[in-house]
Amino acid sequence: MDPVPPKVIVDIPKFTVVGISRRVHFASEANPETNVYIKTFKEYFDKKIAETIPNRAIPGRTYCLYYDFKDVQDKSIFTLSILVGELVTAVDQIPEGLQAFEVQDATYAQFKGGPGAIPEAARDTWMKLYLIKLDEWGYKRSYITEFELYREGQNDIGNMEVELHVGIQQIQN
Repeated sequence: MDPVPPKVIVDIPKFTVVGISRRVHFASEANPETNVYIKTFKEYFDKKIAETIPNRAIPGRTYCLYYDFKDVQDKSIFTLSILVGELVTAVDQIPEGLQAFEVQDATYAQFKGGPGAIPEAARDTWMKLYLIKLDEWGYKRSYITEFELYREGQNDIGNMEVELHVGIQQIQN
């Protein structure tokens, strides 16, 4: 892992992802038996859910969205929703068991990681966030939507590269 990741700030226009959504309780994620994140990725790839999504914009490009969460000091009560799926061009039909989520226009700090197994590659990439001080960049976390992006052609959750996008907003003086 790089000692300090480079400063990469990107503005991303709104987009919609369709996939499987689950509620995650952070305290349960350390145990592989109760780890919803791993189970959701495994289900998504094992059941080939991407192939059931209509109007796929970039087939094979996988997103893991994080939403419906707040900054809390006590991680034992931290919960959030995740959605693993693909970018779509339209949401006129959603297969049973899948959900759509629209990510609004936003500014993100971007970090790259992997290759490696999921969840380790993603976790190592998330750790890069804690090596920097966003306030030194003139930003703070927005705690609205964050996401991991896995580029097309990666179907082996044992060996993936990840781009992490952490929602940020400028600090007002």
